[in-house]
Formats: sequence, structure tokens, C-alpha cells
Amino acid sequence: MPYEFDFQSYVQKREANPNKKPLQLQNYAFIEDIEHQRELSENGLIQQAVSLGLQAWQLAKGRKYKAHAVEIDASYDRLSSAWTETCYQFKHTGLSIKVIPFQKELFTPYSGKTGVYFGISPMACTLPSSTLKFLFGTGLGALDNGHAPYLTLGRFFDDITRGFWGKATGIPEVLIHWREAAMITQDRAGMLACRDISAAIMAIMRAHLDWDNTEIMREIRRYHDGLDVDWGELDVEKRVRAVEAFMKSDIYLKAGGSPISEIDAQVHDIFRMVF
Repeated sequence: MPYEFDFQSYVQKREANPNKKPLQLQNYAFIEDIEHQRELSENGLIQQAVSLGLQAWQLAKGRKYKAHAVEIDASYDRLSSAWTETCYQFKHTGLSIKVIPFQKELFTPYSGKTGVYFGISPMACTLPSSTLKFLFGTGLGALDNGHAPYLTLGRFFDDITRGFWGKATGIPEVLIHWREAAMITQDRAGMLACRDISAAIMAIMRAHLDWDNTEIMREIRRYHDGLDVDWGELDVEKRVRAVEAFMKSDIYLKAGGSPISEIDAQVHDIFRMVF
């Protein structure tokens, strides 16, 4: 029987499972992420592409990834501890991580035939605990906000367009814009997990730039000293500024702060683009 994915069924199953209850789904998510997912879920052609794309990715790469993956255990004490703490924050239990040797992303969820699993790159395993918590938060944020199937579909497009699916023709514009909006939601979840702007900057820079930790730490020190920072790429600075805006929200501060709608408006201004 072919593997099929249906967004509404996915949401219903997650809501029905007490061990996978989302962390107030609509609370911290970027409004454009929510709206684009609504569009995606109502688009029959895209849902068919998700189903076919997941099947194709599983056949082309998914089996290889799982075959070479190593599940973390007690020997990965620092990773295991950070993962357990982050899962507790997001009210998850029983979720495992696999170290995948050739994974490009630092940390990400995958949609498979038997559900969602998480992969971490060997390089990410060497990062500080606070940065790991940020990464783990982004992954759990992706899970809780229904991103996993679309992220897996994105990997399929990456494979067939050699990493330039956002610039390729024939890919629905709403899916491209969703990817940008989803990243903001994931970064917010990362901040809720680590509550450390330095950890967020480290993770964001490592994801975008081929810099070592010493170079990145130099710029983080300049950031805290109020000096000009070499962000390497404009996308890095935009993500950091969006995280800074979220840190002023009532959701992040828990008492006081600005309504999330005002923070979303600030993020629109930071990115200056139509999502």
C-alpha cells in the first residue's frame, strides 16, 4: 500500500495523542506560517506533491539515511541531557535522535512511514549545550507546528534541483514563502528552549556560514559590546533581528512585553518581503 500523507489527518492524530500535545500551537508561531499552512493544506495539488515527494525521498535518500544513522544513547551524555530537558519543556516523551553522517542540516525532523524522527549532524554534536537546546527547540517547534512533511518535501526538491529549489521553476510560490515563515516559527521555539541569544546566534551562523566557532564567538562578543558585527550574510542578520523582536514579546517574557501581533509586524518590517 503506497504511503500517503494528509495534513488534516496528521493534525488530528497529533491532537489525539497525549504524548505529542503541541506547545500551544498558535501561540508563538509566526502568523504567516499559520496562514501559509492553511493554504497548503487546502491545495490538493500540493498535498499530492507532499505524498509523492515523501515516497520519492524515502526511496532515494530516506532508506540510506536511516541505514547509516546511529541513535544517541547514554554515551552521548551531553546531547542526551540537553534533549531530555528540551523535550520536557515542550511536553514530549519518547522521542529519539539519530546521528546521520551526511546530513546537511544541523538538526531537523524527518517524516517517515512510521512517523517522525530527528536527525543531527556530527558537526552539531560538538556544539555547546545551550546551542544544542536552541537547535532542539527549532526541531520540536517544527514538529509541533506541522512542518515535518513540508521540510522532507523540501529535501526532495533540494535533491532534484541541486539545492536551489527556491529558485527553480514550477515550485508553488506559497511553498517557497512558507519555508521562510516556518524558519521564523522554528527560531522562536529555539529561543523558548534555550533563552540565550548567544546560543541562537551561534546556531544561526553555523547553519548559514562556513565559519569555525572562534570566528563566530568573535562576532558574538562584538554583538554584546554594541560594536558592528560581520554577519556574513544578510539572512543571518535578519534571523537574529527577528529573534530579538520575539524576545520582547509577552510570550517570551511571560509578564509584560508586546503582543505577538506587534512582534509579527516588526518581523515583516525586518524581512521587507511578501511571505
